Amino acid sequence: MSYVAIARKWRPSSFEEICGQTHVTRTLQNALRLQRVHHAFLFTGARGVGKTSAARVLARALNCGDGTKLEPCGNCASCKEIAAGQSPDVVEIDGASNNSVDDIRDLRDNVRYLPQGGRKKVYIIDEVHMLSRGAFNALLKTLEEPPDHVVFIFATTEAHKIPETILSRVQRFDFKRIPTAVVLARLQQVCQGEGVTAELEALRLIARAGEGSMRDSQSLLDRVISTCGDRLGIQDVTEILGLVDRSLLFDMLEGIARGQPDRCLAVIDRVDSYGHDLSELTGELLELLRHATLLGLSEDSQRYVDLGEEDLRRLRELGAGIPTDVWVRAFQVILEVNDQVARAARPRMVLEMAVARLAAIRPLRPVDEVLERISGMERRLRHFGVQPRGPADRPRAAVDVGPAPDPRRPSEGPRPGHEPERAQMRSVAVAVARPVEQSDQEAPPQAAAETWEEPSAAELFAAPLFEVPPEILGEEADELGDGAERPPLPPLGLQADLATRTEAFSVWLRLAGPRYTLLAMDVVISEVRPPAVVVLAAAPFTLKRLEMLANDSLLREVLPYFFPNCSSLELGLRGEGDPRLTRREHADQLRKMERVRLEAELRADPWIQKLNQRLGGTITAVRPLDEPPPVLGRR
Repeated sequence: MSYVAIARKWRPSSFEEICGQTHVTRTLQNALRLQRVHHAFLFTGARGVGKTSAARVLARALNCGDGTKLEPCGNCASCKEIAAGQSPDVVEIDGASNNSVDDIRDLRDNVRYLPQGGRKKVYIIDEVHMLSRGAFNALLKTLEEPPDHVVFIFATTEAHKIPETILSRVQRFDFKRIPTAVVLARLQQVCQGEGVTAELEALRLIARAGEGSMRDSQSLLDRVISTCGDRLGIQDVTEILGLVDRSLLFDMLEGIARGQPDRCLAVIDRVDSYGHDLSELTGELLELLRHATLLGLSEDSQRYVDLGEEDLRRLRELGAGIPTDVWVRAFQVILEVNDQVARAARPRMVLEMAVARLAAIRPLRPVDEVLERISGMERRLRHFGVQPRGPADRPRAAVDVGPAPDPRRPSEGPRPGHEPERAQMRSVAVAVARPVEQSDQEAPPQAAAETWEEPSAAELFAAPLFEVPPEILGEEADELGDGAERPPLPPLGLQADLATRTEAFSVWLRLAGPRYTLLAMDVVISEVRPPAVVVLAAAPFTLKRLEMLANDSLLREVLPYFFPNCSSLELGLRGEGDPRLTRREHADQLRKMERVRLEAELRADPWIQKLNQRLGGTITAVRPLDEPPPVLGRR
């Protein structure tokens, strides 16, 4: 007896054996059970997913026994004839070679004859999309009103090429690609039946190479058995199918994740030296990057990863601590060069440039972190006296003075029409190196009204204890104060006034972290209008930043504690004539007043006066020791 290929020998003979198409087989079985079988069917889907096999099983079920069985028996004469392809009642037509109007005219003339042995005469037209336009038109009338004993079954891989007039007259069933796990289970069953011992990972590679086609996977298995005999190993399958070694793929992936371009280039060199197509490397690398991304995305997304236990373990170890965006960016780069590698005359060069591109990509930072850093830099510059303006308008933090007079030369005034040379001008900055007591000198007129003493966090938190409601603290109530990410809420008395609550809220915001610095320092709490607290920003930039905190979950959680019956912030912009100042503006004003007082006191100091005479200059900047040095401007 001649050899029969595995794909033909293990062709499904019942609905139960058709793998991965439960939505189709269940519908067909219900139609048989209810005796509601349509007169025309269209089976569409990718290659090798069971379309023709399902058509033959349906034909056998229609002509088996009394016609009410959900599965063909396989023992009766009709089932045996159909399985052997010798039944006169089941006619299989190749649409590619019988696509003319004359072929359809012959079919239309033959449908009038009754079946010879069974109850139904079944016409199976494979690759029906290959029929010509005239052939389709010639089939319309017969397809719409066929004799009662005729059933048409069309199979195609390109349903979009079939006219709408045909589609409207048939029941359409879309066959899906078969999952890798289902193909793997079927291959194990075939190996067991063929007496072949195969490693599980080797069969997994074959199933993955089949790309959802059962027939392609079985053909690949037949090819590997012909080469290796009755023992299949993963190394044998890799070499025969031309796949890239899994260890090389993981080396490449680790080089991408760790930012090691030398490692990636070494893998490319080895794959190229083995004679593998580099497009195979990029294709399998894309699949591995996809798995790595899903593993780090969420717990639920891991169930979509189809990998063996060993590969899954290695991928989890490799991806530990690596953000998902690293895999996503690497996937985008490899995806762009995948087609280029397949078409390029020198694919290795293209892939090496992709590795260089991956090595040059810097890690991404969250937008909130970048904005917070920019805001911090701006605050520090303003603290030092530098305003963010253009280069021409940049103010100086120190005042320049002329050069010291030369005692060997008589004093001369500046020559007419000439200015002192600015390259020789110097600046003097004086730092207060001793504690300065409160001066008796009167402050500017506005100082008495604007000076206020800020309570410290220790003073606020030392108030009488007040039991915080559990619904305010949430599930972390037991952890607050013991290393929790957010600070504990200050104990407030039941009768605390609005000013005390506002001050406590501002202190708590500063302790909560830099995310809330703007809300603590650069706004004015205007009024409390339950259910909202009206907050006015000092500048449009601050208002735009505050909009990001409008729906902050932590703020919405603690806001009712500081301001009863309030659960949201109402943001606005402070008017130009509004005399109320933010905490930062208050602090800046007090610092300026203190500098004016210190400068006046130091100018009157005899030692400073002698120093000015010796240096031929004057005081240009004064700062307390607890402040960083000013930024000196240049001319």
